Amino acid sequence: MAMADSPADTPAEEARDELQESIPKAAQTLTELLDADDERVQMRAAEAILDRAGITKASKITATSAAKDVGGEVSELDELW
Repeated sequence: MAMADSPADTPAEEARDELQESIPKAAQTLTELLDADDERVQMRAAEAILDRAGITKASKITATSAAKDVGGEVSELDELW
């Protein structure tokens, strides 16, 4: 268990400190899982790593959503899609 920084540390702070000490081991585990025999495990590890790096799945962009994003007008035909 992690050593408390001071007698005033709360149990929550001590737990947070212990979890932070485990981050490198958790990252190493995910990295190792990229070479797992099961492709589903590889994909889950890759997705977890990319997610934590801030790289998310691409969202579907339509003409309507693009027009709304840039403040353009949306035609009635676009709304039907």
